Amino acid sequence: MPEFNKDSFMRQGYIVLDQGLSKADMQMLEAASADLYRHSDYLLEQLQASGESLNDFYQKNLQELIVVPEIDDGLKVCRYEYIKGFNTVIREQLVPKLQTFIKTLTGDDFVLFKDKCNAKNPGGGAFEPHQDVIAYNHLKPNFHVTVAIFLDEATLENGCLFFPENYRRDLKGHDYELQTTPNGQLPILPSYDGGSSHGAIQQEVVDRIKWQPIVAKPGDVVIFDSYVPHYSEKNGSDKSRRAMFYTFNSLHFGDFYDDYYDMKHREFDNPSFHVATPTAHSKSTV
Repeated sequence: MPEFNKDSFMRQGYIVLDQGLSKADMQMLEAASADLYRHSDYLLEQLQASGESLNDFYQKNLQELIVVPEIDDGLKVCRYEYIKGFNTVIREQLVPKLQTFIKTLTGDDFVLFKDKCNAKNPGGGAFEPHQDVIAYNHLKPNFHVTVAIFLDEATLENGCLFFPENYRRDLKGHDYELQTTPNGQLPILPSYDGGSSHGAIQQEVVDRIKWQPIVAKPGDVVIFDSYVPHYSEKNGSDKSRRAMFYTFNSLHFGDFYDDYYDMKHREFDNPSFHVATPTAHSKSTV
């Protein structure tokens, strides 16, 4: 079991676990990832050939893997989701292990809320500074913990994550809306409403925050709550930077995984599901 720094998580909103997953875990994830990418490519090819929109397709295929293409290439996978619902190995082997990580860190039982893999293809994949909780506010839980797993090395060149050193310290003295959470009173930061930056934190707030890059190797894990701001820049390398994100909510709120993905299948084009992401759907007006 890796070492968990609970104090850092409470103070910063995130921790990094160097080699948090074993070599066997990563071999399992690589095999699962290869299958998921093959299926994602197949779906995009079939949809382009048929001319059917993703929105219409998913309304009729409520148990299908959700695939989001790059904004400038309908055949290139930007992201896939509904991993637990579609992949038995991840559902039975990985998710319980991540639940143990979070219980060790928080002392509470958590249940999977959503999951995805960001491809971060060469030349694309910038995610503007944002708080994840903004994208989840249409369902009951108001506190989430995400486990990020890096399948590839994450570097400054290929678009690693950036987190604040301590955003609550940086923003002290400013009056923001507060939510009562298991980690205390946490702020909802002002974000853009509608337009091309929908859901992204307003620039004047971004400029007050001291950011630091989180470089990572395959097998490294970052655990962060849904209030800590984060972002990533474009991939300037010639290889993809794949990272999986498994988001959990405290069990006492209830289990919303099926509800979330039923809604997402039925409302694929809803921009609220594409907050601060480099996809065409995030550029729509809410």
